[in-house]
Amino acid sequence: MFAKFAFLDFNIVMRTNLGILMPVASLPARHGIGDFGETSIRFIDWLSKNHYRYWQILPLNPLGPGDSPYMSACSYAFDWRYINLDLLVEDGLLDKVPNYRKAASEINYWRVGNFKKKWLWKAYLNYLKTPMNGIKKFKTKNPWVVHFATFEVFKQMNDNRAWNEWEEWQINYFQEHTNAPKHLLKQINFSIFIQYVAAKQWKRVLSHARRRGVKLIADMPFYCGFDSIEVWLNQDQFLIENHRQTHEGGVPPDAFSDVGQLWGSPIYNFEKMKENNYSLLVNRTGFLASICDYLRLDHFRAFDTYYVIPAGMPDAKIGEWKVGPRTDFFEALYKAYPNINLIAEDLGELFPSVLELRDHYNFPGMFIVEFTVFDQNAWPNNNMIVYTGTHDNATLLGWLNSLPRHDIDHLKWKFNEQDESKLFDRLFEYTLSLPSLMTIFPLQDLLKLDNRARLNTPGTVGYPNFVWKIKSFDCLKKIKFKIK
Repeated sequence: MFAKFAFLDFNIVMRTNLGILMPVASLPARHGIGDFGETSIRFIDWLSKNHYRYWQILPLNPLGPGDSPYMSACSYAFDWRYINLDLLVEDGLLDKVPNYRKAASEINYWRVGNFKKKWLWKAYLNYLKTPMNGIKKFKTKNPWVVHFATFEVFKQMNDNRAWNEWEEWQINYFQEHTNAPKHLLKQINFSIFIQYVAAKQWKRVLSHARRRGVKLIADMPFYCGFDSIEVWLNQDQFLIENHRQTHEGGVPPDAFSDVGQLWGSPIYNFEKMKENNYSLLVNRTGFLASICDYLRLDHFRAFDTYYVIPAGMPDAKIGEWKVGPRTDFFEALYKAYPNINLIAEDLGELFPSVLELRDHYNFPGMFIVEFTVFDQNAWPNNNMIVYTGTHDNATLLGWLNSLPRHDIDHLKWKFNEQDESKLFDRLFEYTLSLPSLMTIFPLQDLLKLDNRARLNTPGTVGYPNFVWKIKSFDCLKKIKFKIK
């Protein structure tokens, strides 16, 4: 039997474990996209002043197909669009940069990328006139960056085609060479310069957040993109033959999709990976955890059981479940990175063994109100992170507006609320009433926005996914409740 709820004053909340889910890209900024400059610093200051203790972001890696951050060319690299150009002015590498799409309510990644690349090239040419000590140290500490920069230049030389469509000497380059091609060093060093600047600026953001008492939660996709340096340089670690995938990742048909989801992700060769203690995946995880305070493991279930689809299938209906690396991987991970802080994205229809793996390591799980509010058996514990919804969900208001009449009537009964216009507030209060390790709200829900502000719809690629942003910080004044 469902319980009815009696709520406290919605306007004053006394909690010390609240946070906000907000992509860096969605912040307001002078150049069309949120970045690692003052917009991030200002947002952190606002979080701290208003007693939010957590800021959850999306992956910061180079964007993949459809401008998705979940299918990247490199797990170690940053997307150059997050670089703040004004900080390069402060560094003396640029003159004043004009505004560009400053008041845009959507991100145009292509236009913003072209604009920033032009200015970054100017900054790079000016940096070449300096002793360049910073970039030299960066290359020494980050050997991956030469591989990634070479990868980027090779892609440009091949009209952006995937690595398996390049010339053979390029495909096999680092099997036969230890250094980057000398005749391409100017372009390669430009790519390295971009990564040096981005890493420097992100370190500044992370340090500021820690000084202000705000912990950053980042995100790691389980799979690498096929067109990535991880796959290009380590084909034996994936199910690949003759430079082509034999299988792809995804999820089978479920209540949300009759055909499942076909992601196209290359599948790890876990038998081969076990021979060197899963070093590729261990190091990838450890690095991403080093640039945040908590790392959310997207598609956590695949560490336990993962779905394999033969390559070339039109959808995900044909596939099979395979056993993942389970405790073997996590033992290797904790041996290499004993202080790592992880969060398990444990959503969807799961085998019991997935939850057993989560609980074996005491990983915090996720509890989504949009998925659970009608389930009388669903209740979080103090080691779960409670959300109204995630970056993949409809906004809370959009979800509420889409509910059929019988669900609306049930919410009215559950919350003892006859005024339908107040159900959003009741849902918000219900979320705050749940026990949790953390309670995270997408900023769209704090602003009471409908699905025009939805960030992503799973199973779809491209616009309007990942384009939502706020025009200015003035909208934060509209947030209804205060935290003490």
